[in-house]
Amino acid sequence: MTGIFSLAVKSLWYRRVATILTIISISLSVALFVGVGRTRDATRDAFSGAISRVDLIVGPRTGTLSLLLYSVFHVGAPTHNVSMEAVEFAQKQPEVEWVVPFSMGDGFSGFPVVGTTPALFERYKYRDGESVRFATGNAFKADNEAVIGSEVASKLGLGLGAKIVLSHGHTEDGDGFEKHEEDPFAVTGILAPTGTPLDRSVFVSLVGMAEIHRELLGESAAVDQADDKDKADEDLHDDHEHDHDHADASFEVADGAMKVTAVSGFFLGAKNRMEALNLQRKLNTWNGDALLAILPGMAMAELWKNLSIFETALSVVSFCVVFSGILGLFVSLYIASGYRRREMMILRAVGAGPVTIFVMLAGEAVFLVLAGITAGAGLMYGGLAILSPWLERKFSVGIRMASFSSDDLFFAGAMLIVGCLVGVLASVNAYRSAMHDGLGTRF
Repeated sequence: MTGIFSLAVKSLWYRRVATILTIISISLSVALFVGVGRTRDATRDAFSGAISRVDLIVGPRTGTLSLLLYSVFHVGAPTHNVSMEAVEFAQKQPEVEWVVPFSMGDGFSGFPVVGTTPALFERYKYRDGESVRFATGNAFKADNEAVIGSEVASKLGLGLGAKIVLSHGHTEDGDGFEKHEEDPFAVTGILAPTGTPLDRSVFVSLVGMAEIHRELLGESAAVDQADDKDKADEDLHDDHEHDHDHADASFEVADGAMKVTAVSGFFLGAKNRMEALNLQRKLNTWNGDALLAILPGMAMAELWKNLSIFETALSVVSFCVVFSGILGLFVSLYIASGYRRREMMILRAVGAGPVTIFVMLAGEAVFLVLAGITAGAGLMYGGLAILSPWLERKFSVGIRMASFSSDDLFFAGAMLIVGCLVGVLASVNAYRSAMHDGLGTRF
């Protein structure tokens, strides 16, 4: 057996160029297959891990995915708000442990602004219960202070004490509809990277968000007064309805102080997670605002189901990679066997039987596959070690350096089996060719 192994090694070294190219082909197939699988799993984890330990997300009655997208991923905006009475109603329920309201709609240099309370940084969890941490500074305490995500700080070069000017509305160019330059905010905290939409967000207090709309509130009130006067002149008081759903729909001034009257929604945590369904029913059937309470986990599953076409596309790419790798191995070994007839004839001439030739060629195939799998795994893990921080920083997709999954092991086993089969075919082809050729055959 040692002699056969020595012959196989020498044969591979004699054909080292073809051997190296075959190993590279297999290693690239393995690296791409495992890498695509890791990317698919990481994308799913990025969606499902964006929020954790929040039992219900409550907002206006629109749609499950719409509420999930703007509340968690800060994509889009609510069409209308929920009143503070709804927030207070939820807080009074005996099953509720905590409630954190939030408001959306403003922006800063292309990043969304979230109005909320400091409790968000204590209650919000991600990736199986990891807490939000501050890289530097602390949560806002005054209404003119702000907390920014890690990506906001790195892209814009902001640090503690920096003054930022928010814009009314959130547009793609980052300028918004109107900048509130008269009400700048001071950065008091920068969040540590989380790989979630928190990294790309700016957080201020609810009252702070209201204050930058004080001027708009005054303009809206003046318009309402003018409308009321016109309606009074026409003696149509009973039919008058205000249709100014702007800043005054969420804030009002009481005794010179800004008061929040409505929010975009709120996160809710139950004392017992088994009570979440009961709370969901209570909120969805409340006689006040038309509320929609969703379970984040179920909403995430629905969202991923709607995005399953992308997962299918990645799976198709994986199978194409597998097929190309197996085909490359087959072509390399089977065609090469046709050019090794003189080698087989010499081996037969010195007494090598069919079993010896078969073991040598099959062993070469298994060696090539094992070498390709090992090199591919090293290439994949090395690539992930280099690219993972960039992917998490750029796309908020954290790829964990986990061990091989069951799919990966199945693929490696399939490659070994195919390698053995290709080795069998190669040995049969080479031996049959040698049976029909003589030692004087010229090539």
